[in-house]
Amino acid sequence: MLSRAAAFGAGSIAGCIVTAASFRNSIPFVSGFDTTHHETTHHETTHHALPAGSPSRAAVVGSTNQMRRPPSSKQSKVFRVALTGGPCGGKSSSLKHFTKELTEKGYDVYTAPEVPTIMINGGCKYPGIEGKEELKEFETALLKLQLQVENSFSQCAKSTGRPSVLVFDRGLMDVAAYLPTEEWKMVLDANDFTEERFLEQYDLVLHLVSAADGAEKYYVYNDGKESGNNAARLETPEEARALDKKMIECWSKHPNHAVIRNGRPFKEKMQEATNHVILMAEGGK
Repeated sequence: MLSRAAAFGAGSIAGCIVTAASFRNSIPFVSGFDTTHHETTHHETTHHALPAGSPSRAAVVGSTNQMRRPPSSKQSKVFRVALTGGPCGGKSSSLKHFTKELTEKGYDVYTAPEVPTIMINGGCKYPGIEGKEELKEFETALLKLQLQVENSFSQCAKSTGRPSVLVFDRGLMDVAAYLPTEEWKMVLDANDFTEERFLEQYDLVLHLVSAADGAEKYYVYNDGKESGNNAARLETPEEARALDKKMIECWSKHPNHAVIRNGRPFKEKMQEATNHVILMAEGGK
């Protein structure tokens, strides 16, 4: 079983709450507020929407009120996407790519932060795969927080009445990839959770396959030479492929599970992922 801490260390697609896509096209940002995405091919970066020294919550809310689009009188569907995949699969690049197209089509886009990163950055200690009871408690707490985050984002998006797409940096079934099968079943049973319930949370599961599988020359990790974001990715190519395959298996029962593979130009991989997101939104109106 691979280290969850290593996977989290590489960062998430959203370091904090990012408002609807319309926020990106706004009039003046609050001083110190940076939502710029820095991307490189086959690399993923950490995003911090509210860096240290940012203005107070009240100041941010007050400034964004003038940027928000007015709520619609007609209630529109809120679509939910679980964005997942193995290490160095291109999640951040894909998010940027399909957000642009969705925005142009009039959708608001919400990106929720990766829940395990919230917990670990807040001081929670991942007990490791041999953690037994402590590990089950950690994963139970993670699942409960994940559900709350997803439901809270959904509530906010629904309140606008606007067509919206919620993107979750990994979803509930990702937890199964970091737990032995027996422990996973015990966590589900102890909390009256079911895999069916978890799968119903999402309209689309978008899995971007790790560069370690089919684009090996672009896979970078901490081999003692890398720095920055790459230094936090500890999985060897072999470990990355194994984790990727387990994640695909964990999500395999979802009726709209799109696995985006390598073996072609990276821009084609990004466009295929975007096509699935657009098809979900346009076809589900």
